[in-house]
Parts: sequence; C-alpha cells; structure tokens
Amino acid sequence: MKEELKSLQSELNKSYNRLLKIESNKITIEPEFTFESNIELKDKGRSCKIYPFFFSEIPKYVFEWDDCPIFEISSTDIKRQGKIIINWVLEKSMPSKIQTQFPEIELNELAKYYENGEGIKGEFIESWNILEKGYNQWLSIEPCEQDKDAIRLIKEMRNFKLDELLRVGTQLSVFILSRSRRHGIDENSPQIRIGFLGNNKMKIYSNLKNRNKSLECEVKYEGYFEGIVKELLKEKIK
Repeated sequence: MKEELKSLQSELNKSYNRLLKIESNKITIEPEFTFESNIELKDKGRSCKIYPFFFSEIPKYVFEWDDCPIFEISSTDIKRQGKIIINWVLEKSMPSKIQTQFPEIELNELAKYYENGEGIKGEFIESWNILEKGYNQWLSIEPCEQDKDAIRLIKEMRNFKLDELLRVGTQLSVFILSRSRRHGIDENSPQIRIGFLGNNKMKIYSNLKNRNKSLECEVKYEGYFEGIVKELLKEKIK
C-alpha cells in the first residue's frame, strides 16, 4: 500500500514541480482502515487529501480550507488534478473562481461562507442543517413526541439566529450545544446538554462556570434555558 501511495505522490510531483514547494507533502498510512490512508498536500490553511483506495479504484481528492472540506473529486486524471491542486493549495484561488476554471467542481454549502470570511459561522450553521435534516427524516419514518419537541426547539432557536453562534451535535438522543469549532468535544468543555422527556419537558445539563447543574423545564427557549445559552455564548470559540 505504501509503495502505491509513494508512486502516486511521485507521479504528481514529476508532473508539477511546483508541488515540491508545498509546506506539507506527506503520506499517512492507516493500517486498520486501508481506505483512509492518504497523501496530504498542505500549504498555509489550504490542503488536498488524496485517498487512492477510498472504496474504489478511482482516487478521491478532498480539497479543504482550514481543515474543512469545500469540494471533492474522484478522478484518474493526475495532470488535471495537479492543476486543481496548484490553483487551490498554492495559488489560494477562491472557490467561485476555481469552479469557473474547472467546471467539474461542485462546491458544498460551506464554500460561500469561507469565501466571505465567515467559515466558522458556516460550520455552525451546517451542524444545525444536518441535525434538523436528521430529525425530519426520523419524524417521517416513526414520529414520536420527543422528536417533535426537539424539532420545535431547533426551529425556535434558529429564529433567534443561534445557529450562527453555536455548534450543535448529538450523542445518542441528547442535544449538545457548544462553542467548539469542530465536532468531538470532551466532557470538560463548556457545553449544554438537552434530553427530551416527552410531554413538552426537557432536562438540561450544563457545566458552565466550572459548575455542573441540571434542571427539568418546559421545551422552550425563553426562561432558564435562554439564560444559560447566553452564558455559553460568553465562551470563546475553540
């Protein structure tokens, strides 16, 4: 596997000597997950990760901005991909410009936020989009009272534009609100957890100001819940 990765890396570098100027041009081997082994070409916040074995014989190229995927392409055309890598990683082309130059590129929803200098805002909003979509899918399959309460609270909070300021995630059936830049926070990170109990009730747990506190209340944004959300918003984004 490593030899195949080295061969692809060498072919790219020979096709475009400029790639040798990239800050990071490395191979990462994942022995337990062959499909995740990759070549990473990274320079000052822009990167391209190449997965030659990602469930296919056709390599997958994932283009990132500040470690956040913006678009991806599956292709066997190394020279074409080399041009895109140079434009994206070395020349730091904007998403809209590179899409015009290479029409095969399909930008994701985050591209416009990064191009406008609002990457974190976009990542937060996308976390809410994913959650709301998931709950709507569950409701269409097997409606239950707790999920209806959850989607109602999601919509209410989004009306207050909180989706631009907080990341939302889930662990089993529990909501997790945080100021974390990315998913995967530990239990000591500032957060609010919400469990939906049915009958328009929810249980809220928070660890803000180094104090653990839990309270059961009505499913609505105002009142106690609004107060602790405002406390969470005082935390720095990390």
